Amino acid sequence: MFLKTFYKNIKFLCKNNLWDIKRASEWATLEAVSEIRKLRLFKEMQQHKLLSFNANVLNYDESIDYIIENKCSLCRFGDGEFNLINGGNLSFQTYSPLLAKRLKEILMSCFDSSNLNSNIRVAISRLYYNFSDWNNLIFPRFFEEFVIANENFLAEVCNPKYTYISTEISQLYHIFKDYDFASYFEHIKKIWKDRDVAIICGDRIFNNIEHNIFDCAKSVEYIYAPSACAFDQYDEILEKAKRIPKEKLVIAILGPTAKIIAWDLSQLGYQTLDFGHIAKDYNSFMKKDPQNIENIQNFFDKD
Repeated sequence: MFLKTFYKNIKFLCKNNLWDIKRASEWATLEAVSEIRKLRLFKEMQQHKLLSFNANVLNYDESIDYIIENKCSLCRFGDGEFNLINGGNLSFQTYSPLLAKRLKEILMSCFDSSNLNSNIRVAISRLYYNFSDWNNLIFPRFFEEFVIANENFLAEVCNPKYTYISTEISQLYHIFKDYDFASYFEHIKKIWKDRDVAIICGDRIFNNIEHNIFDCAKSVEYIYAPSACAFDQYDEILEKAKRIPKEKLVIAILGPTAKIIAWDLSQLGYQTLDFGHIAKDYNSFMKKDPQNIENIQNFFDKD
């Protein structure tokens, strides 16, 4: 049955020239649409550099274990940071040449041989380089279009000799349809369980949190910063952060600015984790929020 549908759709595609995923969406009422998208993606990926790119990005459990075992700091990069590096804006952070420069420096530090085994790790999306999980994505079209549009950039900024953490570890509930989320959240909580924690975050992010993932910490101190355009006040944020006792684990939930604060504090001897989205992701899981496109879009909007 599948082969019959497959060949029927091949003829359909050739006849109607529907390889373009945007045009395919116009035929959403047709039974063949899902196959159209897969076939179009396969055609694009046949020439895709990343299909054979040997990126070393740990999976989600491996990433958590690496942080627990090494007590490393973490800077996470995703489409938002890449957009800023390339001159774009985000809804909660306008473009800044200095911010873009700092982000690019941190990202490219992975090519410095002296940083290959350093105690601060860079995280990138495992999904940009490993396509085995794509069938489980809630919103695959975003990843399809982003990877195809940015293949040259994604190949240039990834060092195959470097061990990357997976950027997705702080937001799995809003990425995957099926996963053992309960075990995942219990696993990630081990990073701060029974530890003294300082959280640097936007001043509104915890306003609507009913289930706080950090409740298992020994103590929690909150240091608030602007929810939007935090980098504009970076010097003040850094000065506040320097007053945190170094034995505390620092969690930064502050968009692109969290990468800079994690890097700078790690140079001063702090373990600092850029863990944006984790509080909202856990709260959504506990509330059993529907995993649909509308909720995902709201999730990634500014607070």
